[in-house]
Amino acid sequence: MKRLSSWLLLSWLSMISLVQAADYQLTLGQGIDVCEACKQNLERMTVHPACEREYSVQFDLEPPVWKPFDVAGHLEAMEQVLYFLAAGSESAGHALSDESQFEETVRRISTKEEPWAYWAQVDINNDGKVEPVLKLHSSLCRSRNDGTIGRAYSAPLVVLTENLNGIDHALTDLVLQNPRQDGRAAGETNYQLYGVFRYKGETYFDRWDDAGSSDPSERFTLSIYASTGETTRKLCRLKELQTKRWFPGLPCASGRCQTARPLPTRFIP
Repeated sequence: MKRLSSWLLLSWLSMISLVQAADYQLTLGQGIDVCEACKQNLERMTVHPACEREYSVQFDLEPPVWKPFDVAGHLEAMEQVLYFLAAGSESAGHALSDESQFEETVRRISTKEEPWAYWAQVDINNDGKVEPVLKLHSSLCRSRNDGTIGRAYSAPLVVLTENLNGIDHALTDLVLQNPRQDGRAAGETNYQLYGVFRYKGETYFDRWDDAGSSDPSERFTLSIYASTGETTRKLCRLKELQTKRWFPGLPCASGRCQTARPLPTRFIP
């Protein structure tokens, strides 16, 4: 009886893994080593890769060492980042019109209410020199299949200056590869969720498009990029097959979706 129970438990766990895993098609980058490795990595994951991707050493993929960002100790940099993501680089560094809004946003980020901030030292453009890379992560993404959630989410990467006092705009422009630019340096980051990893000694970054693009071919895809010097190349695109979930901006399954709003909106997530 005990052996039967163990067998049933293993079978149930296997079924769960099969249900959670998804199939992906390489629509760009067939035969490229890093693309094939990322495809295998996606297909082994048992949770959806949009919000947070795992990078398995089994496929020679290695994530950076992320650590909490000291928001309170770098308020000027945080102010620039929030402005940059909300309005583009031309507004970065200008004084906030409502200081209380900024303080509340900083408090929420510092306490990981929504979103939260991490940073790591990464050689983002493969020039042999590491740069401080900041990542804002939104836990709202974990509710992406729940029709009651209508707030937009994102996980952008921003490259900071060496002293952590502001944004390195040249390097940040290399990283933010968003479908909609609208004349802004940052572009629209809604439903764009970034990650960064190393593969066989080179740095790459990826972007999951969770229905944030106006181009249907870009929706529910993982794009993989590599920056060298001042140039960024798109190497791979993996399309999730048989996607079934609520679409931001369209009626939800429950009929109770709120209108999606960007993150940050007036600096309040």
